[in-house]
Amino acid sequence: MRKIPSLFFLAMCFQLNAQVTDSVKQKAENVQPAALRKNFNYYFGHIPMRAVHRSAKFDLQIDTRNSFVKDFPINVYGVNVGIILHERFRLGAGYYWINQNFNDKLLGIYTNTFGTGAMAGRVIITPKGIPVPVWKLNDLVAAGKLKSSDFVAASQQIDLWFASAGFMYTFYVSRLVEFAVPIEIGYGGFSEKLYDISGNNFSTLGASLKPQATTGNFIPGQIGFDVLIKPHRWVYFEGSIGYRQTLIQNYTTQYRATSFDSQFNGEYYNIGVKIQLGTIVKEWKAHRKKNSGEKLPVK
Repeated sequence: MRKIPSLFFLAMCFQLNAQVTDSVKQKAENVQPAALRKNFNYYFGHIPMRAVHRSAKFDLQIDTRNSFVKDFPINVYGVNVGIILHERFRLGAGYYWINQNFNDKLLGIYTNTFGTGAMAGRVIITPKGIPVPVWKLNDLVAAGKLKSSDFVAASQQIDLWFASAGFMYTFYVSRLVEFAVPIEIGYGGFSEKLYDISGNNFSTLGASLKPQATTGNFIPGQIGFDVLIKPHRWVYFEGSIGYRQTLIQNYTTQYRATSFDSQFNGEYYNIGVKIQLGTIVKEWKAHRKKNSGEKLPVK
């Protein structure tokens, strides 16, 4: 697995959490003695499930996941809804999509002049199946190891969607942090198109090798590790990392010039903010009710 960079570009995942019940932090504080010392154990000590009242709450997430497609960074956008039970188990379903043009990561496609022409019309890739960027091919041309007529530069457009069902188990809960393991499986479709950046519409490849759209469907699965930090009852910070694997992939149409094969596999990560709307609304209503009671005239 490729090592995830330690410095993330903060593509924030903004999540809205509509609560039906109080948070674990509030419940646990109710069952603990008021005179309990606020030491390390107070903030980080595990809260057992028996200390949490039975609860069910609706959860809505506007989700942005950062990932890689064949070493190219991408953003996966989506919406996920779910039910959180007993503050430990989340059952959810989501819809995600990618619409991205890799103009800054141009690919090279072999022409008929390369070798015997057996590779003509195919994307130039490494032994690991990763497309070789055009700037590296230009370096090979400058070194005399490749001819400029051996390839044509192309940009790649990927359109992808998938729906998923997921389960997340929060195995450690304290007043300040939570650790969880999310698992998802889904079904979706994809389309890959290549464009000749020279504007010649791949005329050097000929009609038989001219790239067309590659389409198909796939079943992705993923597992990860989630960390939730709770500095305030209104605002939480969340981060997650994980790995996504294409379990099944079928092509509806496939052409020689494609680099999509299993390229949805890879790591993902996100950093986000969770706004506790349920808690905010509940406290606002209680404050409003208190103020309205104090303003009642005395008979």
